[in-house]
Amino acid sequence: MTAANYRAVQVTGDSLVAANNQLVAEGEIGVGRDVADAIPGGFSAAGAVNGNLRARSSALFLNGALGTMTAVAAAGSGGTATAGYDDFDPADVLPVFTVEKKVGSAARSAAELLTLRYTDAMINTLSISAPSGGMSTFSAGIIATGEQYLAAGVVPYPLAAPQAMAAANDDVLAFHGGRIRLKDSTDADTVTFSASDNDTTFQSIEVVINNNVQADEYTVRPSRFLRSLTEGIRAIECNMTIVFEDFAKYQRYTYGAAGRTAPGYNLYMGAVELFLGNWQIADADSWNLSTLTSASPPALPQAVWIQLPKLAFSGLPVALSSGRIAVSTTARALKPVTGNILNAGVRPSGAAF
Repeated sequence: MTAANYRAVQVTGDSLVAANNQLVAEGEIGVGRDVADAIPGGFSAAGAVNGNLRARSSALFLNGALGTMTAVAAAGSGGTATAGYDDFDPADVLPVFTVEKKVGSAARSAAELLTLRYTDAMINTLSISAPSGGMSTFSAGIIATGEQYLAAGVVPYPLAAPQAMAAANDDVLAFHGGRIRLKDSTDADTVTFSASDNDTTFQSIEVVINNNVQADEYTVRPSRFLRSLTEGIRAIECNMTIVFEDFAKYQRYTYGAAGRTAPGYNLYMGAVELFLGNWQIADADSWNLSTLTSASPPALPQAVWIQLPKLAFSGLPVALSSGRIAVSTTARALKPVTGNILNAGVRPSGAAF
């Protein structure tokens, strides 16, 4: 998907489609009630691709949604050779991709219906969700300035090798292979979490990155196609559903600080760390392979790690219900005084894929 280095990503569905946005003439006086003229309007291509969360898809779309990807060599435990990881930091400028979508058989033949190439594309939105009792998923919103149909004689771009999609090197990630940690924000992205910060009340968590890409730069000349895409103000949110069993959490999220009995004039600022890995339960308490608390990780350890160092919580709207009370709330990520608004990592490094 990136220039000269295409990556295959497994998806469960997509809505990336083209639109002609036709212009229909005004009804003209004296020619009857029916409009007879229309011309092509601005051409656009946009939509989303969805799938089960895997290390490869996470690395690809985090790179697109945040802007940078840096390979980090890290020493592993148990002699694992794939202990390195990719680090992702937010950037003001997003990378521009080319995306190819194949509809039909794997080989170029009459049985294949379509192979489409979307050019000058950006990742506008990215949602990573971890629900309890289910697979973690992603949804990546894509905007492109152009689309090209690849005729039978045109060879699609080659995929980077190796591209095997076996479970041995691209496992799906589930809620029980990870953990969530909460603590007060330090207004810096160097948040130090410990096992005492583990929070076992989450039923689901979703991190949403929205780049607010502006796709409206049509000009009178030279054509009806988008001239370019422009990044807007980045918005990052964390949506969560929590089992309510801690009044201090209500005080912090709704009143602004623990111990308060009424609303104040400030919002509570917290920090959240989400980690999902393919080493299960007992081992899934550490992003760092060298500090695992029990057995060694699998031969090909894979993980996604996201840290939001400064979150402004909008409240904890607790409503009575029969049985267990689960509360859904949202927090807006803010840029800390020092560091990044979001830190993320994917293990192993993309080179291993």
